[in-house]
Amino acid sequence: MLSILITHFNRPEALAICIEAIIKIEFPIPIELVVSDDGSQLKYLDQLQDLPIDTLVTTPVNKGLASNLNRGIKACKGDYILYVQEDFIIKPEILNVLPESFELLNSKQLDMVRFRANYVFSHLIPLTNHVSRIPKFSIRNFNINTFQYSDNPFLSTPAFFERLNYFLENSSGPYGETEFAIRVLKSKSKIGIADKNYFGANVESSSVMVTETVKKRLGFKRKIWRFARALRQHLEWILYQPNKRKLFTYKNKKKLE
Repeated sequence: MLSILITHFNRPEALAICIEAIIKIEFPIPIELVVSDDGSQLKYLDQLQDLPIDTLVTTPVNKGLASNLNRGIKACKGDYILYVQEDFIIKPEILNVLPESFELLNSKQLDMVRFRANYVFSHLIPLTNHVSRIPKFSIRNFNINTFQYSDNPFLSTPAFFERLNYFLENSSGPYGETEFAIRVLKSKSKIGIADKNYFGANVESSSVMVTETVKKRLGFKRKIWRFARALRQHLEWILYQPNKRKLFTYKNKKKLE
């Protein structure tokens, strides 16, 4: 079974559009729809009751994306987890890449297949017609070596997150995503990426992460900023200690408990 996990917060209209696109697709294996809500207001939460959701996971207060992902992953019953935020809409063309993605996970050639990215890896290792493996390190990918994992849509398994001890909770969004990305690099995990974006942007939503990134770039020469960021994150990769789960040059805006 394929668990399709959608994280949600206060955007029921966007969620409805996201789900509508999913149920139009004839997946090759049975699916379940799991929505993990991060403390939405009651007026928004009530609107979810009319949606074709198999499992709705809730929490009384907003705890951030990392906590929301962890709750959702643990609620999934499938052999595979296809993750998407309500920011995105799945494209029917995903049926072209799913069978080989399942096989790559089953054969242990990959631990995760990504279906969307906001950047292009110059160096990839082809595995199938539609999926390539991202090398652990490549000079050609220097500026984005540390972006092998991101919160964009991906396919993985529950066992992958169990091995990595899930996401770091009580962390701000950028800190938590960066920490998990560095954690993936430090591990033996193998990450793949599809040949094109199989998810489009949801017109009813806007990506907070994209907005934050654009703001940070203002006032900087883009190439210099990207290179400096890459140096910083490679340093994090070298210094990272998996048992401590701490970044050295990034500040967590949420207090760890």
